[in-house]
Amino acid sequence: MRRVLLLLLLFPVLSFPAQNVTVSGRVNRPEALVRLMVCDDLLNMHETAVAETNADDKGFFILEGQVDETLPASLYVGMESVDLVITPGATYEVSVVIPEADPNASYFDREPPTLRVKTATDKGVYRQMVHSEQIIDDYVINYFDALFRRRQPRYLDSIKAAIDAAIDIKNEFVIQQNTYKIASVQMAVNADGGQRVIREYYDGKPVLYHCPAYMDLFKDLFKNFEVTDEFKSRNPKLSELIVIYHLKSSYYNEIPRLRDAVKKQIQAVKTRSKYPETRLMVTNMLDRFDKFAPGAPAVDFELADALGNKVRLSDYNDKVVVLQFVEGTSRTVEHQFEVLADLHQQWQDQVQLITITTKDQFASHLRRFKEHRYDWPLLNLGNEILLLEQYEVRTFPEYFIIRKGTKIGMAPAPSPDQTLDEYVRSFCGE
Repeated sequence: MRRVLLLLLLFPVLSFPAQNVTVSGRVNRPEALVRLMVCDDLLNMHETAVAETNADDKGFFILEGQVDETLPASLYVGMESVDLVITPGATYEVSVVIPEADPNASYFDREPPTLRVKTATDKGVYRQMVHSEQIIDDYVINYFDALFRRRQPRYLDSIKAAIDAAIDIKNEFVIQQNTYKIASVQMAVNADGGQRVIREYYDGKPVLYHCPAYMDLFKDLFKNFEVTDEFKSRNPKLSELIVIYHLKSSYYNEIPRLRDAVKKQIQAVKTRSKYPETRLMVTNMLDRFDKFAPGAPAVDFELADALGNKVRLSDYNDKVVVLQFVEGTSRTVEHQFEVLADLHQQWQDQVQLITITTKDQFASHLRRFKEHRYDWPLLNLGNEILLLEQYEVRTFPEYFIIRKGTKIGMAPAPSPDQTLDEYVRSFCGE
């Protein structure tokens, strides 16, 4: 009993009754869709919308929603996002600047958007988080040799001292975040495969489901960890988290015909679990599997081509469809278009190829299509940006194979210069 009380004192519960949170400010994208999303499942990186609105014609917006504990969040402007941490009852005044896109830069070379928090009534949580992270990052860079080459653990205490000297931190969320960011450095310093860090920071400790640094380090530490009966008896919650993490990895590593067996094991964990956090994570995991499982319904859409004609995915219900999502241009994009054009000639009428590009890049790609005489549909995403989320487009270019009947074939699919053709032909024979 005394041990339980001690743990509660060390890691007090961060929950509150649901309270309003307000984020207001300005973005340099007038009339853009602006959304506040919280990451309520860090294992699956699952986000839930707290509030959404459209900025006015000058870029001003106000978002109001409710949260019941301090959570990592993202502020989305269109499909661009910046990271935030929001606290129940707090208000934030912010500005977001999205750099103008360089049409010659690749997706990965783009300059990221920036967030400035002008004011916040969260008792310093966000400011302390940002300041602490900067101190840790700077210290690691300045003492890289001592930490990672000479492996001198005394420098870890110096990081903590540097934070304490600069910031008076009383918020438990910030304390936990800093603790596990430093622990990730300690893992590299110890060079023992993380065994000491597991003993000091995880074994017998509360599971911090909503602490980003805890969960990031967890994924590194436990990817090959074997849960023994002794470990499980001390750490039932943590053991369940490890099990579903391993099963998730197993699902993606298995050949498709064996994935159903893995899903049944994951469902069994959910059925017998007494922890709501485990059940939520498993639900999110299974929903993600089912959404893009072969044979699942593909998200339909209606987008305009260069002439303003409306094109739907379901218009090609009797064909195999290859969807290409693309944004800017680069050597990689140019090469993939060349390969795709050759494949298009080989596929003939068996396969319908569709390219979808963002509103800002539509004119650029239209010129490309005319110059190279590509004869498949080029569609303008326009304001339907949530289609990118529905297909979980994470990078550009991204490809999807849709089977006959508007069903998922492969999501995502390989690029044209890899094995896209092989998979497409396998679906044509169905």
